[in-house]
Amino acid sequence: MMWLMSGAIDAETVVEEWKSRLIALAERPEYVFVDTPQELIDRHRARLVTFEGCTDAELEAVESRIGGRFPAVFRQYLLQMGEACGDLFRGSETGGIRSFDQLRDDAREIVDDVGGRWALPSDAAVVLTHQGYTFDYVRAVGGFDGPVLRWTDGKPHEETRIAATFARYVDGQLRLCERNNRAARERGGYSLVLFPGGGGRRIYPARNPGDRSQRA
Repeated sequence: MMWLMSGAIDAETVVEEWKSRLIALAERPEYVFVDTPQELIDRHRARLVTFEGCTDAELEAVESRIGGRFPAVFRQYLLQMGEACGDLFRGSETGGIRSFDQLRDDAREIVDDVGGRWALPSDAAVVLTHQGYTFDYVRAVGGFDGPVLRWTDGKPHEETRIAATFARYVDGQLRLCERNNRAARERGGYSLVLFPGGGGRRIYPARNPGDRSQRA
């Protein structure tokens, strides 16, 4: 997208576009529900389009404490969808400014588990942790947008820059979701069963539920 290269758009609009793309994905799922109570279907669909952020006061309190200001695009993400981001980071543990300290503690524990000689910067906000071996974060460096960095137990003594900006990072996540959605739909999709106690089961392909199944 041109605005990723030019920056000729405001941060609020960038985040609004992310939400629009997530809503579009939710409206054309690659699955159909079977053997699932309507209440669970409604709850599932609501989660996909639920976006919640923190307040200005909550964000500014953390920035004051760490002595920095997060880039404008990341600030808007935190304000609009940091606490609930639909299905954006499916499969990872996420949180916004209200989980600032907890996510940092989780990240430090991941590093400590492998004896990494590395310390999370004091101005870092952890975006997500994934399966106990990696996490991504953004630093309070100000400006319009800033890089996303990743620590992984494969490189326990250093971090890696995985995206030049948070906008590119999220755009990459969305492109992957859109590509997977399109590919699954072209293959015929699958049936989805949700269980009252949580979790579910995928049945492939959707046109032949008896073929094979996989935990969701």
